[in-house]
Amino acid sequence: MALLCTSLALSAQNAIDKAVDEYSSIGKSTFTSAVERDPQTRKVLKVVKVLQPTDLTINKLRRAFLDEQENGKFSIVSNDKEETMTLTTEGPKENRIYMMQYTNRGASFTNGKVTIIIRYKQ
Repeated sequence: MALLCTSLALSAQNAIDKAVDEYSSIGKSTFTSAVERDPQTRKVLKVVKVLQPTDLTINKLRRAFLDEQENGKFSIVSNDKEETMTLTTEGPKENRIYMMQYTNRGASFTNGKVTIIIRYKQ
């Protein structure tokens, strides 16, 4: 059971993280990353990554979230103009929260922002 949960969490990590890495390196975007460390031990406690694409569509990122929706706790909240997808995964060494906000324009999705929070277990 533990191996199954681990492989599911890694699957979500691989698809969404791969899309974010690709978009941040070859797409037009703004990418920031912040690390929180324990001041005494210098161990990493939390990493927060934010990707904000500046080109028109964010379909590849949206597809990565939809492809991984069964690999954790997934939700979509939407109103007339905006949608927010959230995926939470739990692993043996870390918990991850993936969140994506974007504008829904019917057939296209724009103005996206992806936030990834990785909280390491001590």
